[in-house]
Amino acid sequence: MAGPIFILIYTFMGIFIGFLADAANRKNLLAVSLFFWSLMTFLMGFAQEYWHLALLRFGQGIGEAGCTPFAASLIADYFPEAARGSAMGFYNWGIYTGYSLSFAVGNYITRANIMGLGWRWTFFICGIPGFLVSLVVLITVKEPQRTQGTGERAHNVNTPSSLSLSQRLSRILQPFLSPSLLLLCLAGSIRNAGGYVWAYNAQIYFSQYFPGEDVGRWLSWIPLVGGSFGVLFGGFISDRVVKKRGLPARVWVLVISQIVAAPFLVGVLWLSPPYAFLLLIPANIIGEMWVGVTLAIVVELVPPVIRTSAVAFYLFIITNIGGNMPLLVPPLTSLYGLRTALLILFPGMYVAGSLLFLLTLCVARRDQRKITSAETEPLLPESDEVSQEEHHKRT
Repeated sequence: MAGPIFILIYTFMGIFIGFLADAANRKNLLAVSLFFWSLMTFLMGFAQEYWHLALLRFGQGIGEAGCTPFAASLIADYFPEAARGSAMGFYNWGIYTGYSLSFAVGNYITRANIMGLGWRWTFFICGIPGFLVSLVVLITVKEPQRTQGTGERAHNVNTPSSLSLSQRLSRILQPFLSPSLLLLCLAGSIRNAGGYVWAYNAQIYFSQYFPGEDVGRWLSWIPLVGGSFGVLFGGFISDRVVKKRGLPARVWVLVISQIVAAPFLVGVLWLSPPYAFLLLIPANIIGEMWVGVTLAIVVELVPPVIRTSAVAFYLFIITNIGGNMPLLVPPLTSLYGLRTALLILFPGMYVAGSLLFLLTLCVARRDQRKITSAETEPLLPESDEVSQEEHHKRT
């Protein structure tokens, strides 16, 4: 249900939907995507066969694919550059709210066995709020005017609706051919891999090494508190430093936060409860700073008219690489054991991501120096006569 097939559908649909959003009303598409995602979730509670769940899971991928690209593009037009990091961080509270609720609802609602329906109420309860929120988005959210990269209103931004599919795809891919943005995507993919590995194996790890431990009692609130505070704090910090030192300051936030969070994660996998759970709090606060910050960097590096598609393409890259990394857990577990496998693929990915973010920073500065030197060079070389005249004046 969470393997490569779902990831491919989720990410490819994100790019397709992103094409629509770059020339259409993003607010309406966001509301439709959220409603469809919630409908698929709600209907999973009625599934009678495995293929029912698989088909509805694919439907979830279609609905989910539209949410972050649309939302990130809208946020970029609602907020100026100096506030985008915080806004993206606040939006990403949803990740940690949902992750925490999955432990609370999945463990306790299933045990409650409401009306004898067991796990089915998990999907009913998780699907219903989305219907209401999609209606609120449709009624209250306004479609903002698309902005330039600096936050100025774009009165004459050309939409890509008149371009062919190949032209539009080329227009989206072109920014991602720059070394700095390519490295940013690779760094984000590696860091994202660590999150996927832990999300899919946290319950398994504690059940295997600490049987009888009530995982839901801890993980139903720690990701919510730590992760939500982390993404908001990371965005706030990057917004403050970007005012003084520009866009590279956001990358420094990524470099430092991931390397600092890694030792706490080692402690999570080395210590026993409750200390293992308690160390997840600082690990989430510091380690989850990256989510909103990287989205803010992406929308600031691409032209405003392709922001939605660019975010979808960025998510396509980091999700296909990071989302398939949990497939390495079983073979590594058979060789070294689950704890060692998670040490390699959980805190190890944080360290690797930090180093790649640092490399991104170095390449971005090199590109910036090239642009600056190109701008200062004269467009036309001096003629020999002018050079000789200047020489006589000096002598």
